[in-house]
Amino acid sequence: MELLHGLLNRVSIQRLEAPGPTESQLEIILQAALRAPDHASLKPWRSVMVAGEGLTRLGKILQQAQLERNPESDQQTLDRCLNMPHRAPSMLVLIASPTQHPKVPTQEQVQATAAAGHAMLLAAYAQDIGAVWRTGWVVSHPLIRHAFDITECEEIIAMIYMGTPSVTPKPAPIISSHPFIKHWY
Repeated sequence: MELLHGLLNRVSIQRLEAPGPTESQLEIILQAALRAPDHASLKPWRSVMVAGEGLTRLGKILQQAQLERNPESDQQTLDRCLNMPHRAPSMLVLIASPTQHPKVPTQEQVQATAAAGHAMLLAAYAQDIGAVWRTGWVVSHPLIRHAFDITECEEIIAMIYMGTPSVTPKPAPIISSHPFIKHWY
């Protein structure tokens, strides 16, 4: 696939089904992440692949986390939490894991992790794998952090759902770049 085509046409795909990425496709996705801009080549991230029974386990943890957030949650909300991970056959949890470095502040390492996540999305798209980046309250909830062994200095940057698109993606919208640039001379 031509690089510019991917950059200009990748869109998030909400409806995903099996199969998810194969091991070789996942390796390409991870290799793409390793090419992200990264001051001092720290690779300040790690990832966890959740699939199969892991999705069910995560759903139960999400349900428990929702009850902690709101003990009065109705059954529909709890069922939605239980089913959330099953939106796709696999989910890659991307975790910023910064280290102390005299020239690379933590914020820059978190930004490098986000760039790695974007590279993952593009690599998935290049392999005809549908993907969507999600966050929300779940990424910071203590039960979820505990489930993925998130240390105090780490944070979940994205939960990247991946699978085979079950719908034809909408074309990428054409957006004017004018509001996003100011020329300074």
